[in-house]
Amino acid sequence: MEIPTDCEHFHTMTTEPIDRLPSLARATRTSVMLSAEVFRVDRDGASQHRVTNISETGVCITQAGDLVAGTVVVVAIGSIAPTPANVAWVRSGLAGLAFQKPIDVPAARRRRANGVALPAPAAGWLAELNSPYKD
Repeated sequence: MEIPTDCEHFHTMTTEPIDRLPSLARATRTSVMLSAEVFRVDRDGASQHRVTNISETGVCITQAGDLVAGTVVVVAIGSIAPTPANVAWVRSGLAGLAFQKPIDVPAARRRRANGVALPAPAAGWLAELNSPYKD
């Protein structure tokens, strides 16, 4: 099986036989030219990425750098509230991020008000994700 390397096909990646997969309709992807800020628990501040396509369930970003599949990040795009996402895959400078809850795509396409900076997540479960004192 050939492994796809573009954002349009990351949803098809699986190790399960096709007859065991539930029937899921694919969320419609929209090709866009947006910017995303990605916050990670092991870094201060956010990294900047270009969004190539987006749906209510995921996003494809460029300049993946050292993102690692299987990790949790917080993504800020447009005017939606920063939302947690799982890094689904990383290859060839791209990364596919799967939102933990569906987002409002039209809101993600709207620009934030000028001068509105997003603070890094500092409270809640994400800030304590790698805490040695966590139960």
